[in-house]
Amino acid sequence: MTARLFVSVLEEGSIARAARREAIAASAISKRISELEHRLGLMLLRRHAGGVEITAAGAAVLRRARNLLHEAGQLEAELRQLGSGVTGHVRVASGETMLVSHLPDVLATFLHDNPGIRVDLDERIHIDVLRAVQDQAADIGVLPGEAMPPDVWTRPWRRDQIVAVMRPDHPLAGYPGVTMAEMLDHDMIGQDRRGALGALLNRQATALGRSMRVRVSADGFDVVCRLAQQGLGIGIVAESSANLLAPAMGLVALTVLDSWARRQHRLCVRNPEQLSPAARLLLDTLLQGAGEEASGISVGDVILSKR
Repeated sequence: MTARLFVSVLEEGSIARAARREAIAASAISKRISELEHRLGLMLLRRHAGGVEITAAGAAVLRRARNLLHEAGQLEAELRQLGSGVTGHVRVASGETMLVSHLPDVLATFLHDNPGIRVDLDERIHIDVLRAVQDQAADIGVLPGEAMPPDVWTRPWRRDQIVAVMRPDHPLAGYPGVTMAEMLDHDMIGQDRRGALGALLNRQATALGRSMRVRVSADGFDVVCRLAQQGLGIGIVAESSANLLAPAMGLVALTVLDSWARRQHRLCVRNPEQLSPAARLLLDTLLQGAGEEASGISVGDVILSKR
């Protein structure tokens, strides 16, 4: 109980908000945390008028508390499983591309076949997807990239193609495809540099010794397409998103011909052996749909490569 209350306080940023979330008196939460601090002989939180601030000792306790809550949830799921089919709650963090394209189709079948399982999807930029898996805020992560840190298990899943969207009257609209060098001669719609695609575009421009001509920046492929529709520049989006959005907006979608524009997306977990039955079942299902890139992998047998 104290572990859950402590985590709630840090996630909400204040004891008062945590009290509302947990339906318990704020004084009771404060007393529980004070008792914990007394037992440990350490200050875990700095309390101030605007909320709370975590200390170094508190950060260590937070990590352990989350682990305990996660393990308790796994135990509960495993016990419920004894009396019925697989049940549980799976947290999936993913970038926009896979949320829009491949994940909905997989989840539609998976959830139909497993009515006792609930899946929460959390859209994040790629850095935050990885951090969520490392911090156990997500069971499964889906993100673009090749190099991964050594503390996560990862396998290739799906690829996506990057395309350029623009109005039909744009000077490049009649091309069969475009390169980054050609696009840099025109206004482009910027994207969050912390995100995988925004960072990728800036790296490629720098590699060419140039910079993007950006008059407006936006997050989200739907907003990027809308800005391109208004003639504010070339939008760079995933092909799956362009297929959904471009026709209705009257946009032309051209394949970006550079080799980097074909991106590999990967599945990652912290440790497949520690996943709940529901999370392992979903990961196994995702890997089965990965094609040759994940051949020979079975989460049920825990046959995975650590990269």
